[in-house]
Amino acid sequence: MKLNIKNLLSDKLIRGTFILTVVSFLSSVLNYLVHPLLTRRLTIPEYGDYQALLSFLMVLSIVSTVIGTAFIREFSLLSATAPEEIKSLRRRAAGRLFYFGLILFFLVFVFSGFLNRLFKISQPTTIIFSALSFICIFPLIINRALLSGRQYFSALSLSNFLDAFSRLVLVLILVVLQPLGLIGAALALGLGNLLPFFVSFWQVKKINLPAQVKQFSGSFKKIWRYGLLVLWFTALSQFFYNFDMLFVKSFFTPEEAGLYGALLTIGRIVYFIGGSISLVMFPVIANLKEDKSRHKYKILGKSLALMSLLAIPAAAFIALFPKLVIKIIVGAKYLSIADYLPLFSLVILLLTLITVLSQYFLALAKRRGLIVLTVAAVGEVMLLALFHSDIWSVIYSLLFIFSVTVITLLILLGIGYKATNKELEVKI
Repeated sequence: MKLNIKNLLSDKLIRGTFILTVVSFLSSVLNYLVHPLLTRRLTIPEYGDYQALLSFLMVLSIVSTVIGTAFIREFSLLSATAPEEIKSLRRRAAGRLFYFGLILFFLVFVFSGFLNRLFKISQPTTIIFSALSFICIFPLIINRALLSGRQYFSALSLSNFLDAFSRLVLVLILVVLQPLGLIGAALALGLGNLLPFFVSFWQVKKINLPAQVKQFSGSFKKIWRYGLLVLWFTALSQFFYNFDMLFVKSFFTPEEAGLYGALLTIGRIVYFIGGSISLVMFPVIANLKEDKSRHKYKILGKSLALMSLLAIPAAAFIALFPKLVIKIIVGAKYLSIADYLPLFSLVILLLTLITVLSQYFLALAKRRGLIVLTVAAVGEVMLLALFHSDIWSVIYSLLFIFSVTVITLLILLGIGYKATNKELEVKI
C-alpha cells in the first residue's frame, strides 16, 4: 500500500491535484464558514445583496484570471529558455498592473450609483468597499502566476488558503464582533486579499530566482494576444458561474434572490471540490500542444476520472441529505430550498464537467470548444429570458443548456480522437 501511494504521488498530475485539492477543500471549508455566519447575522434581503456583490466581483475578476493565465504560460516558457529574465518580467508586470487596479477601483467608485440601482443593493457604499480588492489583487496575481509557472504548488496553495482565512477572520471581526452588517461583509470582501498580497512577496523571494542578467526581452503584445483567447474562455466561465445569480437578483424579489443565493452557496461546494483538477491539467495539456500521440487524451481521461472521484460523491451527499446540508451551511431558515438541491447539485456537477472539458480546449488553443461555449451562453440568456417564473424554471433551463453543452463538447473530443487515430495509422 505504501509503495502504491508513493507511485501515485510520483505522478505530477496526481501529486499536483492532491496538493491543490486538499488545500482547496480546506479553503472551501473556511469560505463556507463565512456563509453560516452571514446568513445568521444578515437579513435574507441583505444576504441577497452580499451574493450580488460577490457575483459582481467574480465577474470583474475575469480580468485578473486572464492576466494570471497568460503570465503562467509566459513564466513557464521563461523557466525553460531564459530564467534570468523572470525577475524583470515580474517587476514590470506587477508595477504596471498595480496602476491598472487603481484605475479599475476609480471606475467602480464613479459608477457606483448606477451599479447599486442595477443590482438593487440597499446600502450604496458597500459596492465601493468591496471594490477595494482591486488595488492589490493584480500584483498578487502576478506573484501567483510565477509560483504556478515555476510549479511551486505548495506555495501557491498557501497563498490561495490565506484568501479564505483572511476573509473569515474579517467577517468574525466586522460582522460578528463589531456588528457592521452588510458594510462589514463588504469590507471583508475588499480587504480579504491584503494578507496573501504581502505574503506572496516573501514567497517569491524564497524561491531564489536566477539573478537578473538582463531585462525581459520578450514582447508584452505577445502575452496580451494569448490573453485575448484566455479572455474569451474566462468571460464564458464567469458568465456560467455568475449570470444566473445576477439575473435572479434583477428579476426576482429580494426574498427569492436571498434563497437562490443560499442555493448557490451549497451547490458550489461541488464546483469547488472538483475545480482544482483543471488547474493542474491545464499546463500539462498545454505542453502537449504539438504532440501528435494519444497522450493528451490519456491526461484528459485521468483528469475526468479524478474529477468524478471528487465531485460525484459531493453532489450525491447534497442530493441525499439536503436538509442536513442546509442546516450546517446556511441555517434552518433556508430549509425551503431543500426540494431544489438534488436537481441543482446535478446542474453544478455538469458545470464542473464543462469547466474541465473547456480547459482542455483552451490549453490546446482550439477555438471550436470556445465556440460551443459561446453558443451555450447565448442559449442560457434566451432560456432564462423566456422561462423565469420561479426558481424551478431557472434550474430546468440551466440543466438543459449544461447537458447539451457537455454532449457537444464530448462529440468534439470524439472527432478529435478519431482524427488522431487516423494520423497515427498513416504514419504506421
